[in-house]
Amino acid sequence: MTKRRSIVMRVLIVAAGVFGAQAATAAVPAADTPPITVAAATDPQEVECMAKAIVREAGNQPERGQVAIAQVIRTRMKSGRFAPSACGVVKQRGQFFDPDAYNPSRTTSRWTNAIRIATETLNGLGEEVAPGALFFRSARATLKQRIRIVQIADHIFYR
Repeated sequence: MTKRRSIVMRVLIVAAGVFGAQAATAAVPAADTPPITVAAATDPQEVECMAKAIVREAGNQPERGQVAIAQVIRTRMKSGRFAPSACGVVKQRGQFFDPDAYNPSRTTSRWTNAIRIATETLNGLGEEVAPGALFFRSARATLKQRIRIVQIADHIFYR
């Protein structure tokens, strides 16, 4: 197993432990508390592709902006207009970049946060910060032919 895949697997195991603890807590919910739903485990390669996109596109942005990038990828996956996988969306010509040629440091909090955000997003967890967004752009350049949804830090998100 490569060092990169080993780190991804360790992060996923930790995430599964956290989510598993939430599920155990949810097994006997209080009368007024809805049960917590935990999604199935996510493919480590898909998590890694999305995490690379998060770091490359929004590593210097606040967490909300990083989540929005991840949600754009997930929305594209579900739209039927783009590839049905995170790696397919990120690798799609003219859209993001080649994640196989991009190797960010795996020892930083930036990477750890990107893995967490990717895992949560692929599992359908978290607040929707850019609902329905399929595109984003630097705030310095606008897309006049798209419907603007929200600006988060240095990016504008569009439908």
